Amino acid sequence: MAAKAGFRLRVEPLKAGHLSQIASVSDAGSTIQNSALQSLLVQSWISRLDQFLPDPLNARLTRVLALIESSSESADQIESLLLMRSSNRRNSCWHLDALSIASSRHFSRQQGLRLLIQQALSDDISRCRSWLVRCDPTDRPQLDLLRELGFQPLRQGRIWNPPVAASPSSPFPKSNVQLPQGLCWSPLNRDNTRQLLTLEQASISPQHRQILDRQWCDLLDLSGGGSMVLRVERDGDSQVIAGLIRRPWGLDSPRLELLRGPAWDERIGAALPAALFQLLSQQITPSLLVAEDDHHLRALLESQGWQEGTLEMMLGRSIWRRVHQRNLGGLRPLESMLGRLQPQQPQLPTPSLAPRR
Repeated sequence: MAAKAGFRLRVEPLKAGHLSQIASVSDAGSTIQNSALQSLLVQSWISRLDQFLPDPLNARLTRVLALIESSSESADQIESLLLMRSSNRRNSCWHLDALSIASSRHFSRQQGLRLLIQQALSDDISRCRSWLVRCDPTDRPQLDLLRELGFQPLRQGRIWNPPVAASPSSPFPKSNVQLPQGLCWSPLNRDNTRQLLTLEQASISPQHRQILDRQWCDLLDLSGGGSMVLRVERDGDSQVIAGLIRRPWGLDSPRLELLRGPAWDERIGAALPAALFQLLSQQITPSLLVAEDDHHLRALLESQGWQEGTLEMMLGRSIWRRVHQRNLGGLRPLESMLGRLQPQQPQLPTPSLAPRR
C-alpha cells in the first residue's frame, strides 16, 4: 500500500462491487466490456478455491487484482486491473497483463504499476517462480520499472492487423487461396501438438523455454479460436512445419501467433495465404503476432494487405529452484575414509632453511 498526503493506493482481488465502478468509467470512453469482466470475476473466484481442489482439477487459473486509490474526502477510484493467468497446467508460470481503467489523481503510473506487480509476485495463489509480462518497448518508464523488478527481455514481436475491406462486393483479397499439393492446414489436436511444441522450443531462447515450462498438453489447451498447424503429407507421413496459435492477452481482440522453425521454408510462404483468407472469414478477424526479425513473414503479410501495428516486447522473470543433491548409495564421506590415517607420533620438526655453519 502506498500513501501520499491523505491519499493511498491499495491492491485487492477483483470483487463484484468493483464492476459497477468500472462500468461507470466505461461509459466515459473505456473499451472494457462488462461481460468480459464478469467472466474474469467468475474465473477469479474459481482460482481462489484452487487450494481446496484435488490435483486433477488444478488446471488453468485466472486471478484479477484491482488497484484502488482512496481517501477520506472522495470515493474510491479503480485505476488499473492486473490479469494473472497461468500459462501451463502445473501453474509454474504466470502471465501478467495490466489494464488501465482511469488516470491516477495523486500518484504516478509507475507507482501504481509497481504496487500491482509486487503484489502479484507475492500472491499466495500463484505459488510460482516464473512470470511473463508484455510491454511496449517505446514505453521507457514502464520498461525501466520492469527491469528494476527483475524482468529481462526475451523476444520482440510485431502485431499485424487484418486488411481493410476494399468494397462490400469484394471485402478482402482472394488471390492465391488454393493450397499447393501435399500441404494441409489442420486443427490443433493430440496427433500434431508434440511436433508444434518442438517448433516453438526451437524458435525461442533457452531462458524463455525454462520460464514457459511448457509441455505438449499446454499447447493443446490453446486449440480453437483459429489455432491450426501446417502439415506436409508425404508417403503417408505427416510433418508439421508451421502453426497459428491462439495467444490470450488481456481483454484484447483475438490474436494468433505465427510459429515456425529457425530456417525459412518456402512451403510456408505458399500455404499461408490460404490460412489468412480463412481467418478473414471469421466473425471477428484476429490480429497476428510475428517475430520482429522475421523478414520473410513480414514481406508475405504486406503482400496480402495486412497492416503493420505496434511493437510488443515479452519480458520474463524467474527464480531458480534449489536443487537438492541426491544421496548416492555406497559412497562414504572423505572424513570417514581418512579416519584411520594418523599423523606420525611424535611430529617431526620442520627443517630449517637457514644456511648451515
